[in-house]
Amino acid sequence: MKLIKLTSHSDNSPIYINIDEIGHFNEGEVSKMNSNGVFKPEKFTTVGVTTHNNGGFRVKETPEEIIEKIRNANSTRIL
Repeated sequence: MKLIKLTSHSDNSPIYINIDEIGHFNEGEVSKMNSNGVFKPEKFTTVGVTTHNNGGFRVKETPEEIIEKIRNANSTRIL
């Protein structure tokens, strides 16, 4: 099993995901109000995992960063 560590969009907690169980990932955006009352767009990536039927995990990493983490996990030798 090869895991990658991602960061939860909601509370910055770590999420460890088995790369063999990733079904999809895509970018999204929500508008959040800042302290001045101005709405500001905030991006996230949803990572869908085949073992959960909940729509996926929202994470801070971009799809490109996730792809790089997957590549690095695949190039690591497991003993």
